[in-house]
Amino acid sequence: MRKLIILLSTIIYCANAAIAQASAKQALIVVHIETPVKAEFKQKIYAYHFLNGHFTGRDELMIVNGKQGGKDYIRTDLGVCTLYKDRYLITGIGNILDLKEKKILFDGRAQLVRCSNDSAIFYTNDFAKGKFYSVYNFKTNQYGEVKNLTFKAKPGQDVEFDKTTLPFKLNLYPPNKPKIELVKDAGYGQIVKEGKTPDPPMWWIDNNNFIYLYYNKENTEVSVYKVNADTKVSTLMGKLPFKPGTKAPFIKKEDKFVTTVNFSEKIISVNMKNDKVEELSFTYPSDGFAAEAKASGSGRRILQMNNNKELGKYHFQLKNFKTSENTIGLVKELVVGEESYQQGMAVWNYDQKKFEKVDAEDVLTLVGWINE
Repeated sequence: MRKLIILLSTIIYCANAAIAQASAKQALIVVHIETPVKAEFKQKIYAYHFLNGHFTGRDELMIVNGKQGGKDYIRTDLGVCTLYKDRYLITGIGNILDLKEKKILFDGRAQLVRCSNDSAIFYTNDFAKGKFYSVYNFKTNQYGEVKNLTFKAKPGQDVEFDKTTLPFKLNLYPPNKPKIELVKDAGYGQIVKEGKTPDPPMWWIDNNNFIYLYYNKENTEVSVYKVNADTKVSTLMGKLPFKPGTKAPFIKKEDKFVTTVNFSEKIISVNMKNDKVEELSFTYPSDGFAAEAKASGSGRRILQMNNNKELGKYHFQLKNFKTSENTIGLVKELVVGEESYQQGMAVWNYDQKKFEKVDAEDVLTLVGWINE
């Protein structure tokens, strides 16, 4: 009798799981650019609805201006957007949009540190405004600067690149004390297409140790250094060949130990657990999927990591490769020489186990998936 009960329970559990999976409703948040209106840089935000990866329709959520008074305003295409509680869209520059109420909650700029409970915590480091933390409360819809001087939402100290001379320097700015030179030669920075030299990537491991990327003068090699802010000791973790890209990379913390530096055609993995630095052939696995880092003439391969199965091969940019549990969304491109042309989206239909084409024009960015 006991075995029969266990068997029946297992059958019911599996049946419920199958039903839950069979009715999985998700939406892919997609931003389109309204190309004729360049002055305002209008961005149309849509929810593309899917049932088990099958497209069922779309709804326009909001229209926001990317430019206002000749300056950047709401920009969904700068940095990495964050979706919180399947409702709030936080742009890479810190704007907050309520996709449910279809309104702008915060139009200022700040660096998102993390979302916690009913709040989003930001950090500002601005020449004119100064350095401070701020918090947006989603319950009260109030945004304010943190007045508690001892409040600290992320590890690390005040370290900045000095780019007034070459090579760059790294300086520590202790509170109410003179600056301290930590690194005399911190490299030459990345030469991007526009001729600008952004700050090299840098992130903190804990309150005393941080990691930064050193670019040599010719931009043919990138080295990864770990620095102790107390002892001023710099340790080389590894170095890799490098080619200048068109844009600065973005940093992504993958788990407790691994951080990736994502360029357009190169992904560097930095593992703090074993001090290992390596170039990845595929993106770090996300929701069980990975995309090939370098595109070949026939596109990038997409893998399902649990069985190492290739699901397809398409031309697409890694920034427009978004995953959720069982689902992938990407923007297909037709590459002709140095030019590329969008060819709609491809979404993994995990009911039919294949990619489904979804018509979409002038996609500015794929934000990510939400549950419905």
